[in-house]
Amino acid sequence: MITGITIENFKGIRDRVKLDFRPITLLFGANSAGKSTILHALHYAREVFERHNLDADQTIAGGKYIDLGGFQNLLHRTDNDQTDHPSTLKLRIDLELTARDLEIDGSEIDRMIQETITDFERFGATDEIDADYARELADIPFHTLTKPLKTAAVELEICWSDPDEVPYVLANTIYFDGEPFVQLVGNEHRRGASLRFEFECIDKLDHSKDRKISTFQHKSLKRLSDLTKEQWFQLSPNEDWKNDNRTLLEILYESSGEMLSYYPKQIELEEIEDALPQSGENLFFTPAMISPTGEPYHDAKHGFEIDLSMRIFNVLSQYILEPCRLIREQLKEFRYLGPLRDTPPRLFEPPRFPDPSRWASGLGAWDTLQRGTDQFVIDVGDWLGSTDKLNASCRVERRTYIELDYADPMVRALISRRAFDDFDEFGGVNLSDFPTTSRIVIVPSNGDIELQPHDVGIGISQVVPVIVTALDGSERLLAIEQPELHIHPRLQAEIADLFIEAIHNNKHRFIIETHSEHLILRLLRRIRETEVNKAPANRTLRTDELAIYYLKQENGSSRALEIEVDVKGEFIQPWPDDFFDIDFYERFNTGEQG
Repeated sequence: MITGITIENFKGIRDRVKLDFRPITLLFGANSAGKSTILHALHYAREVFERHNLDADQTIAGGKYIDLGGFQNLLHRTDNDQTDHPSTLKLRIDLELTARDLEIDGSEIDRMIQETITDFERFGATDEIDADYARELADIPFHTLTKPLKTAAVELEICWSDPDEVPYVLANTIYFDGEPFVQLVGNEHRRGASLRFEFECIDKLDHSKDRKISTFQHKSLKRLSDLTKEQWFQLSPNEDWKNDNRTLLEILYESSGEMLSYYPKQIELEEIEDALPQSGENLFFTPAMISPTGEPYHDAKHGFEIDLSMRIFNVLSQYILEPCRLIREQLKEFRYLGPLRDTPPRLFEPPRFPDPSRWASGLGAWDTLQRGTDQFVIDVGDWLGSTDKLNASCRVERRTYIELDYADPMVRALISRRAFDDFDEFGGVNLSDFPTTSRIVIVPSNGDIELQPHDVGIGISQVVPVIVTALDGSERLLAIEQPELHIHPRLQAEIADLFIEAIHNNKHRFIIETHSEHLILRLLRRIRETEVNKAPANRTLRTDELAIYYLKQENGSSRALEIEVDVKGEFIQPWPDDFFDIDFYERFNTGEQG
């Protein structure tokens, strides 16, 4: 799941701004303070990762509400730097990894070692290869090179190519567990990229050959001390493995004694377009790319080392591709609900194919409601009308109608009532043969009439898309602007409970741009109740499940100030600009000075 975003030199944000996304993240601030900039950055990230659209204007999820205006419009600039503004924007997306997210096939390393040995045996070169070394290397349990990874991040630097007059990815840095792992570096001609591993480089003296060798360390790499006793005994039963801090990657390179001299500081990748691998694109390494001379083989011994090294790099390439793929897949599920939701027209029919841009206007929610299962419609109606939820004095229901063709002889007979006189002539009336259509209607709690969304208060048509967005699907990143629009204070508070239940039941992560004091007061109340075990079922909320950011302008750039909350449901830091003190001032200010 995406857990955060870092933005630099993007629209109203000049200096680096980092936001950690919790299950519920609230964005507050004055108008034009930068709240929408955070959401626009997510839209731009989706364009970049999913469509490689670096010069985005219209967006997949933004509909008619989001027009980014192209790359030049996205670069931060102020009145004082119209001609000499920075030309590179930075965008970083953070991920929380689960066991199933980054499933690098470590057994591939074991297999390729065996294949390399087999290849050279086929060429009759076994005498030139240390048989003991080859056998020992093949027995090392390289089922994975890394420890279980908890976090990943991808940071892109995007700038303008003067020769081609288009933006390109200057650098793409992959992080694991907070440390840089590898970087792809592009060029303004947008052809190929350079690969650089960001491991810490440590020079050690190899006393047996009286020379220095380099080893590369990263805290995510599995070390010999991480192996079980059984795994270690496969390698050497006479050593104290718990005191051996070498990484498995280091062992692969140290085993031959010569291998480390072939560790390339930089590898040129000519087969990819730029520093951001696109969907379906792979990184392939050849022996010539790994060899310092550009030649794959000098002799069997060196050929073995280079070939093995090449295969190791092909496995390591998965660590470059997987974080980008995960972000791409997460952003494909990203949904945005805009600040003004359209009321569906009378006799509303959803489009034949789902259109993600319709969610921005709210119509995507009505599409989903119309196509949803009966149980989903019941769940939405329950949230809208139940007394322990929004209690909006109405609910949504689905009505199914039979479509009758007026030209059909039986229908005309029914209208004239002859069908009942000549029942045998028509062989009975089988209504199941007629097509059906369904319609979502609003049913008031105090009556049996059916109303169209146009026939009820505007607040209902605004809040139904919020409910549908929260209840549909699972584990999505959802951005909602002003969920409180056109609903009264009690419903604004109840909406907070909808979000709380959705983070537990649907595992969603919400980014909510709001001005509602009532919504946040309900969230604070649930934190207090959770602390004393009095929160209703499915409405518990911990402090680490809520993030509150206040956006404000300072010196021509937006800043994000985090407002923390304690277990008593109270703000730890004071709110800037007296944001929540208006009620006090309006009630108690007498107009007296001093």
